[in-house]
Amino acid sequence: MDALVQVFSHSLDPNPNARKAAELELKKVEAHDGMLSSVFQIVSSAQVDASVRQAAAIYFKNRVRRHWDATVVRGAPSVVVIPQSDRDAIKAIILQTLVEAPAPIRVHVASALGTIARCDFPDQWPHLMDQIGQLLQSQEPQQVYGGLRALLEVVRAYRWNNGTKMMEQLAPATLPLILQTGNSLLNSDNASSAQVGEILYVILKIYKTSMHAELTKHQQSHESIVPWGTFLLQVVQKEIDPSQLPSDDDGREVAPWWKAKKWAFHSLNKLFSRYGNPSQLPSDMKNYKPFAENFVQTFAPEILKVYLRIADANSQGSMWISKKAFYFLCMFFTECVKPKSTWALLKPHVLQLTQSFIFPRLCFSDEDDELWELDAVDFVRANLDPFEEIGSVSGSAATFVQTVASKRTKSAFMPLLEFVTSVVNAYPAQRSAKEKDGAFHLCRAMDLTMVNHEKVSGMLDSFFAQHVVPEMKSEHKFLRYRACDLVKAFDHNGMQWSDNATLEAVFRGVMDCIGDAELPVRVVAAEAIGSLIDHDEVHAAMAPNAARLMQELLKLSDETDLDILSPTKSKVVANFGEELLPFSIQLTEQMAESYMRLVNENLESAERDPDGTMELNIDNHEDDKLFAAMGCLNTIFQIIASAESKPEILEKLEAVVLPIVAFTLEKDCVELFDDCLELTDTLTYYQKKVSPGMWHIFTLIYKSFKGAGIDYLSEMLPTIDNCVSYGVEVVQQSQEYKSMLVDIFLTAMTSDQLGMTDQVAACKLADVILLLLRGGVDEALERIVEVVLPHTVDEEKVKADVRKWSVIVVLDALVYNAGATLQVLEAKGATAALFGAITSLLPKLNRVHEKKVAASAIIQLLALEPASLPAALQNNLPAFLVALATQLDGLPEAIKKRNELLEAFENDEDEEEEDETSFAFSAGGGGDASGYEDVDDDRDVVDEDNEYLEMFARERAKLRARANGEEVEDDEDEEDDFLEEDDEDDELSYESPMDAVPVFEQFRQLLASYQSERPDVWARIAGELTKDQMTLIQQAAEGKDERVKTL
Repeated sequence: MDALVQVFSHSLDPNPNARKAAELELKKVEAHDGMLSSVFQIVSSAQVDASVRQAAAIYFKNRVRRHWDATVVRGAPSVVVIPQSDRDAIKAIILQTLVEAPAPIRVHVASALGTIARCDFPDQWPHLMDQIGQLLQSQEPQQVYGGLRALLEVVRAYRWNNGTKMMEQLAPATLPLILQTGNSLLNSDNASSAQVGEILYVILKIYKTSMHAELTKHQQSHESIVPWGTFLLQVVQKEIDPSQLPSDDDGREVAPWWKAKKWAFHSLNKLFSRYGNPSQLPSDMKNYKPFAENFVQTFAPEILKVYLRIADANSQGSMWISKKAFYFLCMFFTECVKPKSTWALLKPHVLQLTQSFIFPRLCFSDEDDELWELDAVDFVRANLDPFEEIGSVSGSAATFVQTVASKRTKSAFMPLLEFVTSVVNAYPAQRSAKEKDGAFHLCRAMDLTMVNHEKVSGMLDSFFAQHVVPEMKSEHKFLRYRACDLVKAFDHNGMQWSDNATLEAVFRGVMDCIGDAELPVRVVAAEAIGSLIDHDEVHAAMAPNAARLMQELLKLSDETDLDILSPTKSKVVANFGEELLPFSIQLTEQMAESYMRLVNENLESAERDPDGTMELNIDNHEDDKLFAAMGCLNTIFQIIASAESKPEILEKLEAVVLPIVAFTLEKDCVELFDDCLELTDTLTYYQKKVSPGMWHIFTLIYKSFKGAGIDYLSEMLPTIDNCVSYGVEVVQQSQEYKSMLVDIFLTAMTSDQLGMTDQVAACKLADVILLLLRGGVDEALERIVEVVLPHTVDEEKVKADVRKWSVIVVLDALVYNAGATLQVLEAKGATAALFGAITSLLPKLNRVHEKKVAASAIIQLLALEPASLPAALQNNLPAFLVALATQLDGLPEAIKKRNELLEAFENDEDEEEEDETSFAFSAGGGGDASGYEDVDDDRDVVDEDNEYLEMFARERAKLRARANGEEVEDDEDEEDDFLEEDDEDDELSYESPMDAVPVFEQFRQLLASYQSERPDVWARIAGELTKDQMTLIQQAAEGKDERVKTL
C-alpha cells in the first residue's frame, strides 16, 4: 500500500513527466489482484495525506464506473476486469468509509457506491439494504447521514429502471423510516442548524429522486402522501433562525437549509405537475387518475395557500426566499392556471400577486446593473439567450404572466394591462425608470396576447409612439435596451404598424441605438432591425446602407462571440443579396477570420476523447464560441446562396471557404461538420464543377470518415455525391478516388459503429458509383453486391428503408453490368430470393430516379441472351416484361408529380416571408395562432402543451413495447409515410444520373430486338400475356422520354 501511496503522490507532482510516469505505473499494476481494494484502503485511511486520498478517491470512482459492470467490460480490448476478491473487500467496508470520510472524499465514494449498487444490488449484494437500515436507525448523526447518502445512491441507481419495479420495494421499506428521522429533526431544539439542514437536504433529495420516473403505489397511498405532504409543507414554511444563516444573499442561496427547502419545493411541485393534475395527464399515465383527482381537490389547494402566504410574506419584506424558491413558487402558480379547480383559487390573487411578487423581479435590479457593468456580454447572454432564462427568476416570473395572459385572457389579461398602463403613465412623476422597465418587461411577457387581442392590437401604435420610442433616447441604458427589445418582440410576433410615422420613428430610434455606447443596447437593436427589414418601407430605407449594417453586425458578433446575431446576419444577406454582392468576398473573408478565431479559442479550452474527437468545455460558456462559429458558417452559406448565378464570385468565395473547411476536417471538429459540408455541397452544386481545392476537401473527407468523423457520413454524402457527379471524368481516371469511394461504402455497410441511417447513406453512394462510373469499378462489383444482399431480405431486423435501398443497389449493379451481377447472384445462390425482393419492391417505388433505375435494370437484364439467364428468370420473362411496362407506365405520372412538387416548392419560397410571419404567430408560445385562448374559467385548459405530452406518451409506449419485444401497431405505416416524405424532399434537389437516360427508347429497342432477332422467344412471351398486359406493353412502347425539371 505504501508504494501505491507514493504513486498517487507523484500523480499530483507539478512536473508533467512525473505525473505521466505515475499514470503509467497505475496502468501497469491495475491488473494485479488486490490492487483496487488497496486503493480503497488509501481512500479509507485517515492517516494518509488528504490530497493523496483525494487523488486515490477519484481514481477509484473512475475505475469502478468504467469497469465494475462485468457484462460491459468482458471481452472489451485492453480492459482489466476487477477480480471478485477485490469486489468483496470493497463492498465490506464502503458503507463505513462513506460514514467516516470527509466531504471532499465522500462525494467520490458515494458515486462509486451508486455504480456498485446499480450493478450488484440486490442479487450480488443482498444485505445492502439491511446495512443501510442499521445506519439509518443509529443514534449517531454521522451514521444516519452516511446511511442517507447510501440510500440516495441506491434510489438514484433505480430511478430510471421501471422494469424491475425496484422502487416499489424500496419505497415502503425506507421512506417511512427517513420521514420519521426528518420529523424528529424538524421538531428538535437545534432545527435551524446547518447540520440539521444538511440531513434534511439528503432526506428530501431521496424523496424527490424516488418519484423521478414513477410514483409508487406506497407513495400514492393515504398513509404515505398525507404525512409526507405535511412534512414537505412544514419544511418550506420553516422560519430559520437568521443567526444560523450566512448574512449575505449569495451565502444563503447555498446554505444547507435553503438547499433542503429547494428540494421540498421541488417535490411538492413534482407531485402536482407530473402526478396530481388530472386534466394534464397524458394517456400513458392514466393509471394515476384516481391519485390525481384526489390530489388536485385535497392537496393542491393546501399547497397553493402555503405558497401564497410565502409570496405575501416575501413581498412585505418579512421573509427572505432564495432564487430557486422563487422559481418553484412561480412554476407552481403557473401550473395552477390550467386546471379549473386550482384556477378558481388562484384567480382572486393574480393581480395582487403580479403587482407585489412578480413585478419587482421583472424590474431592472442592482444585480442586473452589476452584471451589465462587470460583463456586458454575460448580461446579453443571460437576457437574450432563451436557454439561459430557463430556471431564472425573471424567466419564471415572465412565464407565469405569459401563461395567465394567454390561457385565462377573459378574466386576467385586461387587469394586468391596466396595471402596465398605470405604471407607464405615472412615469417619471410617481414611478421610477426601473419600474417602467418592469412594466415593459410585463409587456414583453404578454406580447403575443397584446398583438392579437382585438381590443388591444389597434392601440399598440400609439402605445409605442407615446411610451416606447422616447425611451430609445433615454438617459437610462436599460430603458434604451428594453425599448429595442419590445420592438424586436412585437414586430417578430406580427404587430401591424397602422401608422407609417410610428414605424419610421421606431426604425430611426433602433438605427440610433445600433450606434449606442452600451453593448447590450447595440445587440438588441441589431436584433430588432432583423425583424423590421420585413417591412417594405424599412427594406427600401436599408437597401443603400446594407453593407454598413452588415459591417456593424460583424463587429458586434466579434465583440460578443455569441450566436444571438446569426439569424439577423443571415436575414440581412438573404434580403439584400444583390446590394451585398460587391462586398461578398470581403464579408466572407471577415467571417472566415472570425470563424477561425472562434474555433481556435474553442480548441484551446477543449478536451479530447481517446479517439481524438473534440469535447467542448461548456463550463465557461465555450459552447457560445461554438454556436457563434456555426453562425458564421450559416451567414457564409447565405452569401453563397445569393451568388448562385454569379460563377466568377462563387469561384472567389470558394477560395475563401475551402481553407476553413479543411481546417475543420483536419482538426476533427465534428460538431461543425454539418454546417461546413453544407458549404462545399452548395459550392459544387452551384458551379457544377470540382476544383483542385475541392478534390483536396474530398480527400480530407475520406480521411475523416476513416477516423473521428465516421459518424458523419450522412453529412458528408452530398459533397461526395457532387464530387462524383460533377467530376466524373477525374474520378474515372483516378484509381485512388475510386478506391476511396468503394471503401467508404463498404465501411459504412459493415462497421459495427454505424447504424441503419449510415447504411442508407452508403447505399445512396453506391447508387452514384455504379450509375456514373460504369466500367470503372469492375473489380469492386462483386463485393458491393455481396455486402447488400443480406439487407434485401424481408426480416424484422432489416428496416424498410435499408431494405429498399439495398435492392436499389442491386438494380444499379444490373444497370452497371447485368451479366456480371447475375454471376454474383448465382454464385451466392441468391437469384430467386433477390428477384422476389425486387418484385415486391417495384410497386412501392415512387420517385422518378427509382423508377428509371428499375426500368433500366430490367431492360439490361432482358437484353441478355435468354439462354444465358438462370432458369428461374427464363421461366418468368413475361412477368418481368409486364413489371417493366408497369414501371414505364407510371413514370410520366411520377415526373408530373415531381414537377408539381418543384413548382409548389418555388411558390413556397416566394411566399416565405408570409409563412415566417404565420409561424411567428404559432411559435411564439402560449395559445393558438391568435396568441391567446378565451377559455372560460369553469373549464380546464387543454392546449398544444397537452398535445406534446400526448405525443411523448405515445412514443414512450412504443419504446416500452419494443423493449419488451412486443409488436408496435402502425410502426411500418408510419415508417413508410416518413420515407415517402423524405423521398419527396430528396427528389427536389437531386440531379439523377438517370435523368438523361431514354428508357422509353431503350424499351422500344428491346421489343424490336426480341421481335426481329428472337421471334420464337417473343412468341412464347406474347402467348403467355393477357390482352390487358399486351395493351400495357404497347402503351409503354409509345411513351416519350421527358427530361425532368430541377431546382
